Amino acid sequence: MELYGLIGNPVSGSLSPKIQNAILNQMGGIYISFEVSREHLNDAVNGLRVLSHGFNVTLPYKEDVIGSLDSIDGYAKDILAVNTVKVEGGLLIGYNTDVSALIALVGGSVGSALICGAGGAARAAALALFRKGCNSFSVVDRSEARARDFGNMLRSWGASVTQGQCEIADAFVNATPMGMYADDGPLIELYKRGKYRLTIDLAYRAGGTTLQKISANAINGLDILVEQAAHSIKIWKGIEPDRQLMKKAALGD
Repeated sequence: MELYGLIGNPVSGSLSPKIQNAILNQMGGIYISFEVSREHLNDAVNGLRVLSHGFNVTLPYKEDVIGSLDSIDGYAKDILAVNTVKVEGGLLIGYNTDVSALIALVGGSVGSALICGAGGAARAAALALFRKGCNSFSVVDRSEARARDFGNMLRSWGASVTQGQCEIADAFVNATPMGMYADDGPLIELYKRGKYRLTIDLAYRAGGTTLQKISANAINGLDILVEQAAHSIKIWKGIEPDRQLMKKAALGD
């Protein structure tokens, strides 16, 4: 049986095992989540190098994991964040399927966006929107240093960047855990102060997050999770998996 996995902290509430096993179990594989402390990240990655055929990476290690890999490819190079790793000939190759998933899910062009967060998920969302024509970003993050570094990355692409809220933008992006693990009051207050045509919420929760419920046009975290999982399976197995089957598994249908 082929082993696949997820590393992060926390992972106990992750739907990824249900989503991935809906496909991988049919192909002789099994997908298991591993809660890994930061001091054991490199050990965990090297263990999966030997034992697994590939694995996903979630918060808070999408950037930190790169130092344990042999190479990164595609969108991961552009944003220095990895959420999918393929084990090939004993080598670990990192990819970012968050970007490709969002490109697939965002319909039409987007000219401007407010992004909440400045980590790997925020970078993935920004690159996907940039590929959709977005060249104006506003960045909000609790860490001024992280927001500044994120802004510098966006400027290196040729985009214009402001720090703090813009009251009107095509897209509002939540690339933080708010709504999933923590109180989302500050996020909702921020959203209500502006006007946005599209909401992209990378957080997911059973029944939907508050942000998704109050947004007229939202791409929700579950659909993003399923789509990026499908792209991960394509990297690992070379197939296009049944996304409806994966979503049904996540919902317990």
